[in-house]
Amino acid sequence: MLKLIKDGWNIAWRQPFAVLTLFIYNLLWGLALFKMVYSIIVPLLHRYPSASLGREATQLFWIESQFRLTKTDMLHSYLWLGFGLLAARMLLTPLINAGLYYSLHHTLLNSGYRFVHGIRQLFFPYLGLYALQIALSLAPLYWLAPEAAHILSTHYTYESIVQSLLPIISVYLLYGYLLRLVCMYVQFALADGSSAWSGMFTMLRGLLPAVSVSVIMLLIGAVLTVTVLSVSLIWAGFFALILYQLYRLANVFCRVWSIASQYRIWLAKTDTL
Repeated sequence: MLKLIKDGWNIAWRQPFAVLTLFIYNLLWGLALFKMVYSIIVPLLHRYPSASLGREATQLFWIESQFRLTKTDMLHSYLWLGFGLLAARMLLTPLINAGLYYSLHHTLLNSGYRFVHGIRQLFFPYLGLYALQIALSLAPLYWLAPEAAHILSTHYTYESIVQSLLPIISVYLLYGYLLRLVCMYVQFALADGSSAWSGMFTMLRGLLPAVSVSVIMLLIGAVLTVTVLSVSLIWAGFFALILYQLYRLANVFCRVWSIASQYRIWLAKTDTL
């Protein structure tokens, strides 16, 4: 198992262009979300009455806000902005994945060239697979959401609600994890020019090592996060800011490392190593 993770490290280390692209993508995406939230929240905070104006002013603020949300089209612009960001995310995610997975399989090519070529060759198959993954992820909610609503309406203590919802949430999270793992191996197969079915069968053959590697990589990521947060609390200031940016880069590398470790399992199970 440790050899698979070590080989995954070596494969990920040979993907500098993909790691840097993912880092910039996450940085720009976080900035876009921050700007959107900032443009919505800050104007509202400027209008929020101070404590010196009394309770009546606060009540009037909430009444006015409710009226503007329900009786005007103020909310429409925010909804369109949110839908636009969601659509961009749904397009950019398979685009980045196409470049990354193609780069993993064609290491002899130039790092930048293989990433761009992977986007050109695999974007549309990956886009269809991503849309299918989202649909399959949301499908169980058709049955789970009414059940959760029934639990919330019939249980009156936090303990009973948690005890009733925990099995449902656990099963749904497990389903989402396995679905993501299946889609990952299907993407490996598509990058190799194989069929989606071969990727699914390969994942089933290597299910135990795949899950084990995922757990180990999750623990590595958790240790990294706790370490950075602890150091940031001790040495706050400019050093903490620099450390946080390095952490974001390390986090991106760990994601590529995790995918590369799964790719190493796929190679072993397809006897192409």
